[in-house]
Amino acid sequence: MKKIALLFSILFIIGKSYSNPIVTENYTGEVNTEKIRIVLVDPDVFYLKSVVYMTNHDIINADNIEYLAVFYTKSEIKYSAAKNFVDENDIKFIKFKEIYGNLNIKSIYKKNECTNDFKEVFNNSDGIIFFGGWDIPPFFYGQKTELTTRINTPNRHLFELSFLFHLLGGNQNNNFNNFLEEKPNYPVMGICLGMQSLNVATGGDIYQDIPSDIYGLKYVEDVINLSPDQMHKNYNKLLYPEAEIDNHSFHHVKIINQKVRKKLKMKNGFNPMVASSHHQAVKNLGKNIEVAATSMDGKVIEMLIHKKYPNVIATQFHPEFIYLHDPDSKKRKFSPDEKELLSEHEILIKNKSYQFNLDFWALFIASVKTFNKQAKS
Repeated sequence: MKKIALLFSILFIIGKSYSNPIVTENYTGEVNTEKIRIVLVDPDVFYLKSVVYMTNHDIINADNIEYLAVFYTKSEIKYSAAKNFVDENDIKFIKFKEIYGNLNIKSIYKKNECTNDFKEVFNNSDGIIFFGGWDIPPFFYGQKTELTTRINTPNRHLFELSFLFHLLGGNQNNNFNNFLEEKPNYPVMGICLGMQSLNVATGGDIYQDIPSDIYGLKYVEDVINLSPDQMHKNYNKLLYPEAEIDNHSFHHVKIINQKVRKKLKMKNGFNPMVASSHHQAVKNLGKNIEVAATSMDGKVIEMLIHKKYPNVIATQFHPEFIYLHDPDSKKRKFSPDEKELLSEHEILIKNKSYQFNLDFWALFIASVKTFNKQAKS
């Protein structure tokens, strides 16, 4: 009887250890062959709103699309807020997965406690997007911390740097068998912080502050006297906080890679206007990373692609903001003395640049659809 009791005790303990699954209730971990699945990494509610709007308005154009919102349980971007937004709005095409594991700067560039979950997500998806956010701790890429750097989400950065390293590999560990070696056409997109993370994860680094490190300026008053094409966020907001000035700036970018220009159907000489909100920028490039676009003066990198993997693309600007796409979004002021108020959507229309944002999403979705078909064949 004692042996039987002991056996039941062991079975109970084993069963209990698996009673809290990593995967949330609406994600099975199985490939649904009828769906195109795009992974959204640590998306807060603002980015989910943008993705939902673009999906519902066919900007992200795929009838059978499904998103998997992946959250690191230690991330400062909270799963609960995102889940509540999806549930309250009865959004059926966004599923969730939480990933557990202990990460630190010594473990992120090798096999670690999140590796198996990274691989599961990769194997069961057709593309992935990394979004914008706060500054990466400079310690993570071998620099001291400048006074302008704001560190608010260190755990998020550990998770996303490790995920990107697992996907793309990097100079930190050249013997690592990264995932895209198996599936080189897998689409990866990084936006703003996502682009900086992609570069750091592959062994590169970043400028911690564009005005001081690139233009040699340390006062707001001097920065706002730069040309609009040298303004990468709206510094008027710092001087006139009571004026409800928009956080974002709009400037032109120069697409210098001819293959990318062709894919985006760009006419010769056309330099699109984009929305921007950042003070840091890519500096030294990571492993197999190359520049596809710069600011008009060539000093700030605006787009990266990968030398080996054709569907890896990252932008320093934002093509996803809901305000860019919604014709009914609020008209805004971008400087204190501005007389004509325009919405962000109207700014792009006025500058003949909205189609560029649509073409950018069309390019990404085309790569996702193509990958999905290849994976099924």
